[in-house]
Formats: sequence, C-alpha cells, structure tokens
Amino acid sequence: MKVSSRKNKWVFEFDTISIVCGITRINNIYTILFELNDKIIKINTRDLDKTFLSLERSLNSNSILNYR
Repeated sequence: MKVSSRKNKWVFEFDTISIVCGITRINNIYTILFELNDKIIKINTRDLDKTFLSLERSLNSNSILNYR
C-alpha cells in the first residue's frame, strides 16, 4: 500500500485499486469516507492502521471489487 495526499484528501494505492479518502476525527473516532463501485463508503474507527490494513487485504483480494 502506498499513501499520499492531494488537495486535503488521502490517496491509498493498493495492488488493484486506488481510493481517495476524506478522514476526519471527532472525540478520538476517525471517519473515513470514500467512493467504491459508485457507492459512498463510510467507516468509523478508533485505529486507522488496523482499518487500512484490513481494507488492504479486502481490496487486494478482488472479491470486493466485484460486489454491487
């Protein structure tokens, strides 16, 4: 996974896909917002590292990319 930032958004590049995320923090809860397969995905988490490692495993498996 490669991580960069562009125009106040985070860009995560996995093996098969890149996602552009908005990340906000309120009271130690992070909200990750991105689009995947024309759907808006919103994830609330306390641990960004674990969440993005889990996303990496899921997105690299290709199974989620075929979900609609």
